[in-house]
This record gives sequence, C-alpha cells and structure tokens, in this order.
Amino acid sequence: MARKLSIVNQKGGVAKTTTVVNLAATLAQRGKKVLVIDFDAQKNASQFLGLAGRVSDPSLYGSADFALGKGGFAPQWDQLVPGLDVLPATEELALLEKRLLDNILSGSRRLAFALREVEAAYDFVLVDCGPMLGMMALNAVAACPEVLIPIELAHAAALGALSLQQFLASVRLELEPSVHILGVLGTFYSETERTPRQILSTISDIFGGLVFKTVINTSAAVRDAAGKGRPVVLLDPGSRGAEQYHLLTDEVIERGNP
Repeated sequence: MARKLSIVNQKGGVAKTTTVVNLAATLAQRGKKVLVIDFDAQKNASQFLGLAGRVSDPSLYGSADFALGKGGFAPQWDQLVPGLDVLPATEELALLEKRLLDNILSGSRRLAFALREVEAAYDFVLVDCGPMLGMMALNAVAACPEVLIPIELAHAAALGALSLQQFLASVRLELEPSVHILGVLGTFYSETERTPRQILSTISDIFGGLVFKTVINTSAAVRDAAGKGRPVVLLDPGSRGAEQYHLLTDEVIERGNP
C-alpha cells in the first residue's frame, strides 16, 4: 500500500511546494515509486518538476481530470527522476473547487475514489495543496491522510497552526478517521535571528513531538533552485538545503515504519 501524504497550510509562501518537490525527488532517487498530485491552481509543483512549458496545453491530462474521473490514468511519467510521476495542475483546476461544491455529498471524496484505482502502483503519493482550506484541501486530506505541515517561522504562524489543527480535527471526526499529522516542518529558519527560534519554540509547545527535528534554513541554494524552477536536491545536491531535505526524507520514512 502506498503511503499517502498531503502537504497542507492555508498560508501561502511557507515552502509547501518546495517541500513537495524535494521530498518527491529524494524519494525517487532512493528507488521509491512516487506520484505527485499538483492540487494548486498556481501550478508551481508542475513547473518545478519539468512541466513549465506544458501546463497551459488543453490536451494535458491533469489532476482535475483525475479527480473528476475523466479519461484513463495518464500522468506525466518519470519527471526529472526515474520513478517520479506527476499529475500536473492545468487550467481546469481553477474550476475544480466549484465543481466539487456543486456535488457536496460525494465531492469530498472524489480524489480518494480515484486514488483507489492506482495507488497500488506507488510507494508514496504526495499532494501539493493550495493556500485555502476548501473542498480541494478536504479532498486531499481525505485521500492522503498523513498530513505534513510546513510552517514559516514568522509572526502569526502559531495562529495559523491552531486553525489548521481545528480543520484537521473536523475532517477526522466527520469524514476520515485516519487523518493525522505526520509532522510539522519549520521553514525559513535562521540560527542568528531571534524570531525564528522563538516561533519554533512556540510551535514545539503546540505540536510537541510532531515537530520534525529537521528544519529548513533560509538558504540561497533553495532560493536559487526555486528561481530556476527545480528541486534543490537535483540542482545543487551538495548544498545545505539539499542535505536538509534528505534529512527530512529520513524522518518521513522513519515515521511511517511501525
């Protein structure tokens, strides 16, 4: 059975997509079969994984088609790394939130129903969620109940974390009992600045042992890789940012072991 992870935070700019693409690439480098589902209309994960020139192609089979059961399963195979498949975000994804709301009784599980048909082919399924806790986020969490939360170590992060906790508790109670927080990842950390260290301490008070030991530093290598639309683990594998994403991958794998 695949391990199915949603990478979620209702705030933008917290390194959700950066975390998805680097975790996916690192897992694939280690011989895992990985499916990335880009569920963010901004299409950043698709672009980071080599599809920047194709996401506007109306014939491209994407994550919205998959969730709505259109056509046969046709991801973009072996993107950048052998074993890394991508269901890209396409123009149709911008309409998916409303389409799911139009059929609210079954709309919350459309992605879960679709995944049942293909998940046996994968070791990991990762969903990159947009910055909104709506029907698409609900679909992602119900389908991929291991939730990884990247949190920017800046002011107001704790309030957002508490709101997200409440959302996940509601999903677990009303829709999918297996939903749980796999881990909380501190991002944009700096050893020399007081605020990130204070926020990390506050987040640790809230989430306890769920906070990953790994933090992702404010890093020129990660920033440069993002600017070039590539995972840092591929573009600059010797960098500190790449090392930190390898350490995060170790923790993700370890937390899934019984």
